[in-house]
Amino acid sequence: MNETMHLFLLIVLASFVFSWVVSRIPLLRIPASVAYLLFGVLLHVGAGRIPPDELLWINQLGDLGLLFLMFLSGLEVQVSQLRPAPRVAGEEPKVSALTTALTFFAATFLLSFLGALLISRLSGDAHPWMLTLLFSTTSLGIILPVLEETGLLHQAYGQVLLTAALAADFLTMLLVSLYVSVRTSGTALSFLFALAVIPATAAAYLLLQWARGVPSLRRFAGDPQARMRGLLALLAAACAFADFTGAEPILGSFLAGMVVSAVPFAYKAKLRSYCHGLGYGFLIPMFFISVGLHFHFSAFREPSSWLWLPVLLVVMFAVKLLPAWPVLRPFGGKAAIAGGVLMSSRLSLVAAAAIIGVNIGAMTPGLAQSMILAAVVTCLVAPVVFVSMTYGWRRRSSTIG
Repeated sequence: MNETMHLFLLIVLASFVFSWVVSRIPLLRIPASVAYLLFGVLLHVGAGRIPPDELLWINQLGDLGLLFLMFLSGLEVQVSQLRPAPRVAGEEPKVSALTTALTFFAATFLLSFLGALLISRLSGDAHPWMLTLLFSTTSLGIILPVLEETGLLHQAYGQVLLTAALAADFLTMLLVSLYVSVRTSGTALSFLFALAVIPATAAAYLLLQWARGVPSLRRFAGDPQARMRGLLALLAAACAFADFTGAEPILGSFLAGMVVSAVPFAYKAKLRSYCHGLGYGFLIPMFFISVGLHFHFSAFREPSSWLWLPVLLVVMFAVKLLPAWPVLRPFGGKAAIAGGVLMSSRLSLVAAAAIIGVNIGAMTPGLAQSMILAAVVTCLVAPVVFVSMTYGWRRRSSTIG
């Protein structure tokens, strides 16, 4: 074996051992996703010994892991819960997970704008709309693995949190694209062209629904292994089309997952198991390791980063906790607080949008470093607090079940 293969095997083995040990520390209950992130940060400390060519393939695997994570996010969405539930006589009217998620995002967006307006006037370092979008987002890459590990993903509470995270990421990506298009070119035509991925996804869904009614096409789909290759091809096509139109490839991968979730077909449960094994067993851990590798300790050496860090953290948690209380209150007060804390985690989109904001002159590099540093802190703190707060009732429900 060559040096690259040795390094790859060593990273896979060491990251597994590290995550297994860290996730079993008493009281902390650190999720495996956060443990892999911490391993990436530790790997970054000694990355000077790793040649740039070796770091390149780790980052490329991480990019693939992010795409697959977004695909699994769409795959986990229960489309039936996005529709309003029928009202039963004598019972309180029910709302869908989508309605709850959109209400949560609207309240978060309003509070984010107020906080961003205050910070921009005090500092003068950023445009308020750019800060609003950064505060409104949520790290789906953290929330989905945490819900999966805690066993809450397929419960009503977990579906509401997942849908809220999806809505926050999806709408924020669209709004960031619109803001950048208008600010750089003065027109929204490029943004409208990027939206072509949505009707294309709808067309793919209708095409697959039609293909289900053709016996020859159903036989052509083949066994589970052949269908798994077909799912990967669909994922690749969706990402490539999204990139071609100017949209984010992660948006295309998420929509592809929703299409697979919405279309009924044979071997679906087995294919879902295949996807989970490939994603959570290999690709998604590589994504978190690569995120940790991108953590720059230079932010700690900038006094301006420390100056705004506590203020940004207060705003980041407040804009999620305050709307969570009325929206998630039906699940209980503790569940509402825990959900607001988990929704406060932010990472990849904040880092990407902050860099974009610096490039287009919407914020200063010092404030951008503070935003990224605060996002890293939320991703390390929020999942641990959520797992600790939900441990009691998850344990009782598993005992009752």
